[in-house]
Amino acid sequence: MTRKHTMLTAAVCAAAVLGVTGCGGEGDDGRKPGAKNGTKSDAKSGSAVKEKDRRSSGTGDTESSSGGRKGPSGVEKLSARDILAKSAEATTSARTMRVSTAGSTTSSLDLTMDKAGNCAGTFTNEGFTNRVIRKGDKVWLKLEDSYWNDPVAKPILDKFPDAREKYLYGDVEDSFVLIMASASCEFGGPDGLAKLPGDGAKLTKGAVTTVEGVKAVPVHIDSAKDGKSTVYVATEGRPYTVKVEGQKPKGALLLSDFDKPFTVPSTPPVRDTLDAAEIEKLSMNAG
Repeated sequence: MTRKHTMLTAAVCAAAVLGVTGCGGEGDDGRKPGAKNGTKSDAKSGSAVKEKDRRSSGTGDTESSSGGRKGPSGVEKLSARDILAKSAEATTSARTMRVSTAGSTTSSLDLTMDKAGNCAGTFTNEGFTNRVIRKGDKVWLKLEDSYWNDPVAKPILDKFPDAREKYLYGDVEDSFVLIMASASCEFGGPDGLAKLPGDGAKLTKGAVTTVEGVKAVPVHIDSAKDGKSTVYVATEGRPYTVKVEGQKPKGALLLSDFDKPFTVPSTPPVRDTLDAAEIEKLSMNAG
């Protein structure tokens, strides 16, 4: 792979947070990235959500009979594994949610998505900030100036002088770059967070604490395969996963705005788009 193509890929690949991305190499199932398989990708990484926004989002859950407030669920009284099972069930039932990152110095994301795989937001990796919109199998990707100002983008700008003002567009299956750019949207099914640790993992329940303004019980996971991580599960209303912390690499995913209304932004007109597959091919051949 040429450096120019590597740079284009770097502009859209988010650094692994909690081992959820797949930039480069083969996936866990042995398929090459970009293979047309119709399955969901495990991936992730724009900007971390501001503290006040996260605190105001809550868990979007059912209300108790007293004053419309969420009542205690008692989930913290269950075993660690049962807490995770309840959380997986609640989180996968959400029709919409917001996923952001915290604690990573190399990448970040802030995406709102629905269970159908539609999403919109931003993500940053290696200094490149990108804006993505996904509707079904179609993706619009806006690469911002950090990429276009690099000399490796010159062959593209020579052929398309106004490229920096346009969105790369296409069917997700036809472009590796679009697969990587929208992988977090598929991750946010939100089935990607519903995978329970294997039976060999050591699970430890902690004391109820407050995470991003939400009361939650932590479950610490120690797995020989996946390392150590902590899942925080809401104890009031539905037991959604509200935060996942990992050590390899270090970082956290924050989940909020469950089942809140989400309308995918209007997509750019055709005149403001470039064929992503053509741009990708041009980038590959430029070296």
